[in-house]
Amino acid sequence: MKGYPVMRGLVMRVGAVTIVAVGLCQASLGQDFFLADGQSWPGRILQARSTDVSAFFERSLTQPDGRIPKIRSITQLRDGRTVFCSGLDRSIMELTPGGERILHHGGYLARQVRTDSNGDLYWSGLETPIDGNPLPDGFIYKLDAATGQVHTLMTFSQGNLANDWWGAFDVRQGRVFVATLKQPSSIYEIIESMPRKLTTLPIGITAFRFQPDGSLLASDGRGKLIRFRDLSHPDTNELLLDSPVPFVDFVSVIR
Repeated sequence: MKGYPVMRGLVMRVGAVTIVAVGLCQASLGQDFFLADGQSWPGRILQARSTDVSAFFERSLTQPDGRIPKIRSITQLRDGRTVFCSGLDRSIMELTPGGERILHHGGYLARQVRTDSNGDLYWSGLETPIDGNPLPDGFIYKLDAATGQVHTLMTFSQGNLANDWWGAFDVRQGRVFVATLKQPSSIYEIIESMPRKLTTLPIGITAFRFQPDGSLLASDGRGKLIRFRDLSHPDTNELLLDSPVPFVDFVSVIR
């Protein structure tokens, strides 16, 4: 992988993590994926190949500045650098050959990270409701690849998303899409802070990504990665990956 020729020799505790076999369905993966193991403590990044799923990186339990040692979302920049967030604090982290470092800190709780085709980095922001209050409005932040500047791209109301948006989103050529969480999950495009429903999937999803061919990949949070080739017929889909280790987010590995 670009930028990490000796990553496995430098990451923390990878050698102590058991490599697990993965059950593959009839459809071939055809590519490697990084998976965010959102349940493990501390958080792990797994790598899914055509025949197995193995540990790639594990965070240290000792984190400064109140950072939470989880990994709930993962993406890659165009040069192959890996970016992740815990989903429980306000830090966007970069994985380097020497470990992890803060790429950005601030704003609302960072829930998911995504990269657009031009290299811009995005993340969703959402505070956790307290005392029985409803979910607050959602935010999307953008780090401009050309300038390095961070700004709030948009905000939108939970009331327009069935009060069920917990940060799942994707960006394609500047267009922002979000998904509700509970089954069945609905996918919306956000246009001028207003959602327009594209489809309702037959499952609940924790993460999704549009592919260059127009298809959609989605994870169910329990170990399955599913492809939807035609969003007008979401009941027709195929299982790409059935992992014995649950994962909550995924990204295709840049080589």
